Amino acid sequence: MNNHFYSEIECAFTSSRLSVYKQDGADDITCIARYLYNIEVCKSLYSSLNIFEVTFRNAIDKVLCVVAGSDNWYDILSLDSTSLKNISDAKHKIQKKGKMVTHDRIVSELTFGFWTSLLTPRYSQASFQSKIIKTCFKTVPAAQRNIKYLQTRFDKIRILRNRVSHHERIIHWKDLPTQHDELLESIKWLDNASYKLACSCDKFPKVYAKSFKIYKKYVRWHWNRY
Repeated sequence: MNNHFYSEIECAFTSSRLSVYKQDGADDITCIARYLYNIEVCKSLYSSLNIFEVTFRNAIDKVLCVVAGSDNWYDILSLDSTSLKNISDAKHKIQKKGKMVTHDRIVSELTFGFWTSLLTPRYSQASFQSKIIKTCFKTVPAAQRNIKYLQTRFDKIRILRNRVSHHERIIHWKDLPTQHDELLESIKWLDNASYKLACSCDKFPKVYAKSFKIYKKYVRWHWNRY
């Protein structure tokens, strides 16, 4: 790769973003190859992350509607100040778009962090938390069906989801294949049909197995012509 091309890429992407791919002293070609490989690995996880998040929030929403006896549970249930602010922010964003505030739009607008927060110790005394665990995660092995385990599991998924969404490096995680398997397992806990759908479009094993070396050949061939 000629130095001029790499300098232009570095200027566009910023050196701080690319530097994490060169921490072991890797050359410019390897750096860009790893960057491209990271993009492909993130893409391969997107469908499963999407299916999990949508299935997760909808399953919890159904329980909260039952507990509150109404679909506007967010105006009825006793929630802490952080959660109430999340709900207020969601309503404001909907209104800012010139749309009517509805149940479905609020559920869609609330952040993934909001939904995972409902399964943390801060809501351990809330009746809806135990109802969520018993209803949404009844297939989870008994030894794992507790707040400590579930919070740890979903925090990992939330971190993975955020890094993928913000185009950050994940290929250096040694346990990435395990995280992928746990993601699919978590979908299966929630809904078997969603799990089958996620598996049908799951490309992670194939993409991850390629490693960045395939992309290194591509980068060397393509950009030596630049």
